[in-house]
Amino acid sequence: MDDYPDYLVEEALRLLDLLRSNPFEDDAPLSRQFKELPARPGIYAIKHQNLGILYIGRSSIIRARLRGGHKALGWAFIDRLDPDDVRIAYITLAFQWNRVSYQLEQVMIKNACPPYSER
Repeated sequence: MDDYPDYLVEEALRLLDLLRSNPFEDDAPLSRQFKELPARPGIYAIKHQNLGILYIGRSSIIRARLRGGHKALGWAFIDRLDPDDVRIAYITLAFQWNRVSYQLEQVMIKNACPPYSER
């Protein structure tokens, strides 16, 4: 996939599968403080119960990224999605993968084509 090494593409696809397959009820619900989300680096997906992944992103502190507001949540509001049908799935990243989180995110976006992610 593009010029990324095979091991990186394989890891990105593995992570994407984990985000997709995580049961919706186990994902973090929307809240003001997002206390369920870790204060660690990782990759997250904003998911709809029926529509699947709407957005994929990365952050050095996942909880802070969502607490500060997020354009994908605004778009979900504009699209009149029920907030109870939207949740956050996440995967924290070990140091070795955090260094290449941008590349992981790009491979995941290219593969999943989430409607709220910009390319």
